[in-house]
Amino acid sequence: MTIQTFTSYLESLSKTASRNEMTVVLAKLLSKSSSDEVDKVCYLLLGRLTPKFEGIEFQMATKSMIKVIALAYGSNVDEVTKIFKQKGDLGVVVAQLQPKADRPLADVGKRAHQGEPLQITTVYDKLLKIALEEGSGSVERKIFGFSELLKSLDPLSAKYMVRIPVGALRLGFSDMTLLDALSWMAMGDKSLRKLLENAYNVSADIGLIAKAFKEKAGKGIVHLKATPGIPIRPQQAERLGTAEEMIEKLGTSVAEWKLDGFRVQVHIISSKLKIKSSKFKTQRKQMQLGEKRSDKEVQIFSRSLENTTHMFPEIVGEFRKLDVGSAILDGEAIGYDPKTSKHLPFQETIQRKRKHGISDIAQKIPLRYYAFDLLSLNGESFLEVPFNERRKKLAELFEKKGKKLDPKTVTIAEQVIVSTPEALRKQFDESVKQGFEGIMVKKREAVYTAGARNFNWVKFKHMGVGKLADTLDCLVMGYYAGQGKRSGFGIGAFLVGVSNKVRPFSAERSDLERFVTVCKIGTGLSDEQWKQLRVTSYELRVKNKPEEYDVPKGLFPDVWIKPQIVVEIAADEITKTPLHTAGLALRFPRLISFRTDKSPREVTTVKEVKKLFKMQNGAII
Repeated sequence: MTIQTFTSYLESLSKTASRNEMTVVLAKLLSKSSSDEVDKVCYLLLGRLTPKFEGIEFQMATKSMIKVIALAYGSNVDEVTKIFKQKGDLGVVVAQLQPKADRPLADVGKRAHQGEPLQITTVYDKLLKIALEEGSGSVERKIFGFSELLKSLDPLSAKYMVRIPVGALRLGFSDMTLLDALSWMAMGDKSLRKLLENAYNVSADIGLIAKAFKEKAGKGIVHLKATPGIPIRPQQAERLGTAEEMIEKLGTSVAEWKLDGFRVQVHIISSKLKIKSSKFKTQRKQMQLGEKRSDKEVQIFSRSLENTTHMFPEIVGEFRKLDVGSAILDGEAIGYDPKTSKHLPFQETIQRKRKHGISDIAQKIPLRYYAFDLLSLNGESFLEVPFNERRKKLAELFEKKGKKLDPKTVTIAEQVIVSTPEALRKQFDESVKQGFEGIMVKKREAVYTAGARNFNWVKFKHMGVGKLADTLDCLVMGYYAGQGKRSGFGIGAFLVGVSNKVRPFSAERSDLERFVTVCKIGTGLSDEQWKQLRVTSYELRVKNKPEEYDVPKGLFPDVWIKPQIVVEIAADEITKTPLHTAGLALRFPRLISFRTDKSPREVTTVKEVKKLFKMQNGAII
């Protein structure tokens, strides 16, 4: 496929508002892609070069791209900057400057204009080479390399390629839309969506899924299994109102302490293990992010499938000791006080989420990893194995001969078998005494349902008398100017919303994420929290209301922000109201923490808010 063909589809997609029409256009594009191209096509459609978990980024800000455009088209930085400020879109800047450029075509450009069209794989390889530049002088090499690429591109292709490094492709769909498109490509409908989604839940690499599906259709993906090095979409817990309901629903079950930290998926990867993934075709860049030693490496992934290995040096160091070929473990990492060994609240644990100064913060806030599940061992997937058997294997793994793991850093989550509401409440009370959030109640015979939220796991949280049974993860949609003391912060209140997307995903639902309002928060924040919200929000300001926001005009904030900031909100109760687009509102809402470990796709849904609304009159204790 030529780059011109690819970008002509991007142009068509940018003008398509209907989700179904967009799916059809994508299906046509994927059908025209060869099996060698389709993974790269999928990544580029999402504005990326590899799966998110590989962590390969361009590291090129808007200022750098302005220099690229100026160099490519014989302009100067001031002129390009001026046009960009007027247009607000680098793609539009390119469209305006390129036809005026008085410059000889680069060699590859000559070939492209003389009957040898530039292939999408050629452009992809050039983009990847630019992204992988590192070390002294890498910024200059990236700018020069990208300017040379622009010279070789036709106007439409250049318009879209300059948007990718700065995250501004803005086509309005996600991996899930691509799964719909793959089904449509093969069947003319979305009937294979569930099959494709199951494969994606186990191997969260849309390029890998597309390539396997393109080559062998359903047979290519049905055999995909848990693979060290490719994150699995984590299973999530449901809510129930009382201990009686929990025992009735789950029967004799397991109670574990509920930890308020980082959801951490640990992958121990044997260097001898052959993995069919794009990650092993990108100069093994990811190996530099993982911790390689002798015959294995350790990689760590977050709940949102990001590679966060660099954040957890002490956990990585301990798992190097484990006598195992390969494994995938699910668990939670929580900070503790090195003097007292007591767990720290999430607001302190979250300080470990950073790119620099890791060693210093690790000394101040060490982490303890609680493993609570085993998903794969020595190449064998355990996802279909009952939980009690997975737990037995996990215990055996930690008890194997060899170097013992330091329990201060890596341990197994404690668990108790419970069969009555009284026993469940007793464990809940004990968890609160020990400073935990509550307990997780798990069905002993259940398999691990990757990517799903179901009643195999149930939360039992402590929220206090008269409070909701759980907190909500909300999206910050915008903020209002401050008055009085808060005028110094530049922010006096902020608007939050929840998702109206159905969860779990269904083949019929639209993939366009929409957010509806549930409350406006103006109290309950410390000065530091107001300052943090202001600084973070300022960087994400946008001129107009984002398309995915459903906000009544009476609640329009003074400043709109991009859908990126997730906050954990507690409230006393939920009430019905016509004032908010969710149809429900939080009463006496207050900020608990900034959930920088969660993405907008993980915020609470309207369906979940309605469930909490029904539960609030039946206190769980």
